[in-house]
Amino acid sequence: MIDYAALARRPHGGRPTVPLSLSPEERARVEAAVRPATAEQRVVRRGTALLMMADGVPGTDIARLVGVHIRTVQEWRRRFEDEHPADKLVDAPRSGRPPSLSRRPTRRR
Repeated sequence: MIDYAALARRPHGGRPTVPLSLSPEERARVEAAVRPATAEQRVVRRGTALLMMADGVPGTDIARLVGVHIRTVQEWRRRFEDEHPADKLVDAPRSGRPPSLSRRPTRRR
């Protein structure tokens, strides 16, 4: 986990950072999603960024620490400004062609 306590609510140039509201239950859900070693990295990045946004860390610092572009952090902030931001950590199902390969091994000749 990234230690960002020194960056939370620090004075910086630009617009003031408004912390994202996150209920204790939602925070617990996000921390649980970030914790497992088998969690997808994109979920871990988004969850870590969400926790930082809730603690008032500026977007530029979030982008630097998580390793994404500032615009990505801005998109995530818009995405998480919802009633249940923990539900927005995973990607939505996408349309497309179904898998063409079977999971069963086929016999080779």
